[in-house]
Amino acid sequence: MRHYPSDSPRAAARIVVMSLIADGHIGCAEIEELERRGYYARLGLAPGDLHDIVREVCEDLMRHSHLTWDEVCRVDTHIVQQLAEEVRDERMRREVLTLCESAVVADGFMTSSEADVIDAVKRTWRMQ
Repeated sequence: MRHYPSDSPRAAARIVVMSLIADGHIGCAEIEELERRGYYARLGLAPGDLHDIVREVCEDLMRHSHLTWDEVCRVDTHIVQQLAEEVRDERMRREVLTLCESAVVADGFMTSSEADVIDAVKRTWRMQ
């Protein structure tokens, strides 16, 4: 995975994106929930940055040589933990978790893969 500076907006946003793609797709309800909650402003992003961050995350995940085609959409919790280590600011961590948790349930339920991502982030940040 590419590296972003610690506590940068993109480092934080990438964690939210990982929670969104954990179930294999990003739903309209999830995007609408992020926008309703002020995703861009809360993380210090420019409007429209989400698309670029999703593309970058997907490119990085597909570059992992150990993945086979059917595993490309599966999110490795070890990768999530590595990404979570790039966010050290407590306020930003709370923002990320709030956005992750609200977005993944926007479609009416949280899948086990979405829960795995959030749990990995919480473990890394010792927030469980």
